[in-house]
Amino acid sequence: MALYQGQGPVGSPEAVRQNLERLAEVTALAAAYGCQVVVFPEKYTTGYAIDPDQCRELAEHCEGPSVERARLAAKENGLAVLLPYPERDGTSFYDSISVIAADGQVVANYRKTHLYGAAERRNYSFGQELPPVVSLNDVKVGVLNCYECEFPPLYQYLAERGAKIVLGPTAADGHFRLANGTMTQVPYQDATRHIIPAMASIWRLFVAYANRRGWEQVVAGAWQYQGNSGIWGPDGEPLVAADPEDRQHDCLLIADCLPASVPPFSPEGHHPTDNRLALDPTLRPAH
Repeated sequence: MALYQGQGPVGSPEAVRQNLERLAEVTALAAAYGCQVVVFPEKYTTGYAIDPDQCRELAEHCEGPSVERARLAAKENGLAVLLPYPERDGTSFYDSISVIAADGQVVANYRKTHLYGAAERRNYSFGQELPPVVSLNDVKVGVLNCYECEFPPLYQYLAERGAKIVLGPTAADGHFRLANGTMTQVPYQDATRHIIPAMASIWRLFVAYANRRGWEQVVAGAWQYQGNSGIWGPDGEPLVAADPEDRQHDCLLIADCLPASVPPFSPEGHHPTDNRLALDPTLRPAH
């Protein structure tokens, strides 16, 4: 598996063109290393920090040119591609991820159901379908989008549907400017320090978190991304993770994820089936 962590142009048709050119280069490089899946960060085509006008100008149909370009890259290189992009459907807009199999076929188009903050809710509608579980290279893979990687019930939902790997394109920064123009006083938490390792360990999953690095400069202000991409194994330990030096340059993070080699959590314990809160209707809330 490969994760692309990079800094790209934002907010214009030329930015989309350049980002898709880089996608083709990165996909070919990932294939040369023998990867079966390559994951790009949230809203990869346009950049994350776009305003409503840019969203309406640049959002595309789920069968639009950006998805078509990613489908071609997947088919030419024989590996699956996760392409995050802003989607237009009639008069509605979504923060979406196209999941493209190695044969170039779209196996899922996921619209983010858990939007973060005022800016996302200003630009996009909430998706109405929970995160998908799809088969890529005969492995069941779940998909989360950025903020959703911080919701434990979503990991449980995916694990109970057979997911062995969770892929999470993201655009997590530090401090940023709010919709009212003020700067945040508390930095955004780093989900890779606690939440993601815990979820990987509890649900016996590989979790891949593909973030941006560097800066996006837009009219509303500047966003500096955390550059904390990585892949965590079912023991909660990182298989590969970006370090501070990686944040200075675009990079491709690669690791082997082999669900068939994962041992059980313990000789007897099994969280999905032992969870009586979800599975036992006789249990009642405490008074």
